[in-house]
Formats: sequence, structure tokens, C-alpha cells
Amino acid sequence: MIHGRSDALPDMMRFIEHPERRQVVGEMHLRRFPRLALPTQAIQLARLLDADDREAEAAALAVCPVPTQADGARHLEGHWSDDIRMAWERHSEASTITLTFTGDAAQPLVWTHPDDDPRAAAIRWVESLPGRVIRATHVMMVADDIAAAPLVDSAGFRASHLVSCHVAGGARVWGDFRIHDDGYGRLVVAANGLAAGDVARCVQRLQELGNYRNMALLGLPVAQAGWAALSRMEGQLEQTAQFLQGGAERDDALLAQLSAQTATLLALAGDCDFRLSATAAYARIVTDRLDELDARPIAGFQSLPDFVGRRFHPAMRTCMAFSGRLHLLGERTAQFTALLRTRIETHIENQNAHLLASMDRSARMQLRLQHLVEGLSAVAISYYALGLLSYTLKAVEKLTPGFSATLVLGVAAPMLMATVYVMMGRVRRRLVSGDDAHGDEGA
Repeated sequence: MIHGRSDALPDMMRFIEHPERRQVVGEMHLRRFPRLALPTQAIQLARLLDADDREAEAAALAVCPVPTQADGARHLEGHWSDDIRMAWERHSEASTITLTFTGDAAQPLVWTHPDDDPRAAAIRWVESLPGRVIRATHVMMVADDIAAAPLVDSAGFRASHLVSCHVAGGARVWGDFRIHDDGYGRLVVAANGLAAGDVARCVQRLQELGNYRNMALLGLPVAQAGWAALSRMEGQLEQTAQFLQGGAERDDALLAQLSAQTATLLALAGDCDFRLSATAAYARIVTDRLDELDARPIAGFQSLPDFVGRRFHPAMRTCMAFSGRLHLLGERTAQFTALLRTRIETHIENQNAHLLASMDRSARMQLRLQHLVEGLSAVAISYYALGLLSYTLKAVEKLTPGFSATLVLGVAAPMLMATVYVMMGRVRRRLVSGDDAHGDEGA
């Protein structure tokens, strides 16, 4: 018996499984597109959702009107009928839901959705889900170019916008990537002998290319709006730098200005960082999907790489330039702030040095005054001591003939003064040494 085995593990499993193993393995099997029996129609909607939308979406999926099979928390499949299939997938900030119509449900091959159409109930339910639609597409998949011709003619594509090229080794795609009157974009795919599985993967890559392209382009309005704000902040920072160089403003006023500019810059970065980081990630996926499709141009038509390169890549470069400019401005602001702080600290150190020098001069002056007072005090004490001694000596002089009090006082005066001065010095040194000893004990 193996100790430590979880009771929740299947009986056939003889090892302890990592709790996230099935999630990471399932990740490799998401975004499947069903094998197709041509002709096929597909409707896909990609939505951006906030936290409230997520809860509403989960509630709607919990009462989905068709039998569903969950493949983890991020993928759900269901069937309205044998010919109508639904697939839902959750992404980091979006969700996609796809309806595929095959067999009788794929007929007639028209771009409209009448109310009595067998597909109507499924489409109405999909369109009613919460969230803000960032991309909606109606895809027609047929066997060859001949079958695709009437669909291309009826799609209402603008000749000036029409994109058509070979992809995935032989299939051909048509689309103008505009939003039509019904709110959907339209795409026609001709298999031209491509196997059913390859057609499914081709359509999946085309859809992911379009979805991630639109989500990546959400960063462009952010960059365009922030560009003017960065220009204003650069002007303010340049003015602050001139004040810093000229010294016309007080350091505390300059520091307040730099602090306010830094706060504004951080607020702008907080508003933009997520969107621009997501844009960069989506742009890389778009490039990967475009490479996987291996698009080959057709004379007289704009190809997918041409269409993407004409506006998408410049937009992404604009977003990258904005991110770089924002980062550079943040570094410059930090450098100016550090420079100003260094100057303020240097001023404080200079002031402290001047203060210490002034205190040292005061201490030396006080020491000189102390010595002067000490000398004057010795003279005063000696004077009073001699005065007291004189009374005694004069009394002795009266009692003893030939004794001179004046002579004794004259001899004793310098000796007394020297003795008093020495004693006062000893007392001062003893007091100073006592203070030093108490200071060492406190340390």
C-alpha cells in the first residue's frame, strides 16, 4: 500500500497528482473548432467582460437551454440539434461563443437570419449574453471557389476594401473586415480540396487573428489620448529642469512641483499599463497566427499580410512608442527628483557644518572666558582671604612688639594667590573628569 495517496484519486491512479495538472493539460486542448462537413456556416461573438458581466454570464451559461459538456472552467460545449453546435470559451478579459451550422441547418446559404430560420433561437440566445461585443463574424465555408462566388457577390463587400488570398496551403478567403448593417463582419472560405480538419484549423486561426487584432487595437485610443498628456508633462518637466538649473526657485517649491508631476505620471501609467501590456501580448499572437496561416497573395487582391501591415503594425508601433515615451519620462522625473534631493541634502550638510563650526568657536570663546573668570575669581578670593588674615596679624602686632603685620601680609599675598589658583584648577579638573565619567557610563 502506498502511503499518502489521496482518497479522491481514481482507483487506477497509483500516484499523487498535482492539483493543477488537469487544468494545464486541458489548456492544450482548448480552442477546438469542430470538424466540418461543407457547406457550413458559423457565427462567432467575442465579448469584453467586467466582473459583473462575468457573474451574469456564468448565470446564463448555468441555465443554457441546450445539453452542455464542461471541459474545465474555461470551455463549454453544447448542441441545439445534430446540426447546430455551440462552443463557449473564457479568456483573460474576454469570452468567445461560436455557433456552427452544418447539414440542413446550414441551408440556405444567405447572410440574413429570418425569425423562422432554424438557427434563429440559437442566435438570439447567443446575442443576449452579457458583455460588450468587440468582434462579431458570420463565416461561410464552402467546397471551392465556384461555390464561393455567389456568396462573395451577395456579401456586399466593398471592392476597395476586399481582401482575398490563399491560406493554409490552398484554401481561399474573402472578406473586407467591415461591420455590415446587421452588426457582423463577413468572411467566405473555400476549402479547395483542403481536408476537413485543416479547414477547421484554418477558420480557427482566421477567427483568432481577427479577435486578437481587435483587442490589440484597443490600446491605440489609449496611446493617442495619452500622447497629448505626455507632451504637457514633458513641458512641465522641462520648465522644472530650467528652474533646477537656474536656482531661481526654492528647493522645497521645486520638490513639491516634481512630486506633483510624478504623481500625475504614475496615475497615467496606472491607467495605461494594463491596456498597453495586453496590446503588446495580443499583437504577438496576431503575428503568430498570421505566420501560421501562411497567406499567399492573389493578383489583383489585397492579401491578409497587406491588410494587417497597412494599419495594424503602425498602430502597434504607436502603442510601443507611447509605452517607451512614458517609461522614459518616468525615468527622467526620477532622475530630476534624485538630483534635487541630493542638492537639498548637500545644502543641509553645509548648514550643519557651518553650525558645528559656529558652535566650536563659541565653545572656544566660552573656554577663554572661563579661564579669565577663573583668574579673576582667584584674585578676589585671595583678596578676601588676605583681608581676614590682616585682622589676625594686626592683633598679633599689638600684642608683640617688633612684629610687622604688613611685612607678613606682603609675603603671604603671592603665596596665597598661587595656592588659591592651583586649588581652583584642581576643582575644575575634578568636575570635568566626573562629567566625562558619567557620559561614558550613559553611552
